[in-house]
Amino acid sequence: MATKTITIKESAYRALAKCKEGNESFSDVIEREFSGKIDTAADLLELSRRLRKEGRRFGFIQRRKGKIGAA
Repeated sequence: MATKTITIKESAYRALAKCKEGNESFSDVIEREFSGKIDTAADLLELSRRLRKEGRRFGFIQRRKGKIGAA
């Protein structure tokens, strides 16, 4: 299996570490969180329902909400 080394900020490392479940590697977390494709609105809706069930939300929505009204 080929590997790559990446550099991330400590805050990104902590966020990634919080997503780990059990004995998962960081690669496992990245594949679980980012490998799914959203090809249709139904895929997006399903992802939204899964995240809501887990008590999470889309990260990009959270970031955008923080910027709204901050002029």
